[in-house]
Amino acid sequence: MPHRTARRSLPNTSSALLSNLRLARIHALRRCAVLVVVAVLAPIVGALAIASPAIAIDDGTLGIRPELESDFFHIDLAPGSAIDANAIVSNHTDAAVTLLNYAVDGQSTEQGAFALAAQDDVQTAVGSWVTLDAETITIPANSDLTVPFRLSVPRTATPGDYAGGLIIQSPPIQGETTTGKGDAALRLDVIQRQGVRIYLTVAGTATTALDHGALSWQRSGDAVTFTLPIKNTGNTILYPTASLSVKSAIGATAELAFSTPESILPGSSLNLEATLSPAAFIQLGGASATMVSDAGSVQITTTFNDVPWWIVLILFVLVALVALGVWRGTLFVRRARRAIAQVAQVAAPTPLDSAGDAQPAGAARPAEAVNDVEAPVVSDSEELSLRPRRSRQ
Repeated sequence: MPHRTARRSLPNTSSALLSNLRLARIHALRRCAVLVVVAVLAPIVGALAIASPAIAIDDGTLGIRPELESDFFHIDLAPGSAIDANAIVSNHTDAAVTLLNYAVDGQSTEQGAFALAAQDDVQTAVGSWVTLDAETITIPANSDLTVPFRLSVPRTATPGDYAGGLIIQSPPIQGETTTGKGDAALRLDVIQRQGVRIYLTVAGTATTALDHGALSWQRSGDAVTFTLPIKNTGNTILYPTASLSVKSAIGATAELAFSTPESILPGSSLNLEATLSPAAFIQLGGASATMVSDAGSVQITTTFNDVPWWIVLILFVLVALVALGVWRGTLFVRRARRAIAQVAQVAAPTPLDSAGDAQPAGAARPAEAVNDVEAPVVSDSEELSLRPRRSRQ
């Protein structure tokens, strides 16, 4: 009986072992899958955990940045609306710092860089639409301070893109006083300021338009600089690029790229420049600029003829010498012909008229030649009368 019981219990034990092995395999597979998922997602999760908003402007001691964006403020508003936002000001020093805090307009420099206006400049857009709680702020040592502000767009604001910024400014650092030759005292005070940009788009119809002036060039030594003035006449920020093609029958032939501006704000003007270096000392040809932007593509051409003054002087002297030689040669030929004609007139015999007088030069010669005179015809009666008579004694 026990033997039978043992035989019956063997199948139950084997099935249990198989079931346990299957469960162990499933758990192992699940663990491997979890490890694979963790291995794949760990770098991404780590990057997300480590990533934080980048400081827009930070010189290692002070910095300012948006609270919710990584670089600058990007705000879209309709005319007559407003928004509240925060900037974070950081103090990395071991002492508390008191700073000026104000808003200004943005502007494009002539070289195409973005700049923030000075505090004393007249603010007409973002700089006048931002309201701050205080003109000065104090940031404790090694800490951050949240600076709230309100941006209100007037109802009369025209649609388009605007730019400005929030500025933090340290107290002026007094410089040394120096005396010039005229005993005039001079002192330079240093003002340090940092800012974070505010890009504002006022809702409405967007207009892209980019005007340009004449393509010009100027030589300086062995380099030639080409200049193309442009102006943003639309209401959107543009990012133009331009290239230059120089083709010459005499001189250099090249493909150049104009300096690329960071941006050009609505209503702003700047100069695109490209330099050909080294340039041949003689250029006879033309130049063509191609400009591309959201406003379209346009081509501007100009002549490119550059000859040094001393070469022009030499060519002028050569032309003058050739002209003088031609003139003197023509005069000599005329005089020679006149002299030959006079000699021919003097050497020719002078004809006589019927009275024995000399005819003037050029007069028609008489029909009777001097050496071939015919004897007159005399009748018999006339011949008798012509004979001399003897006198009677």
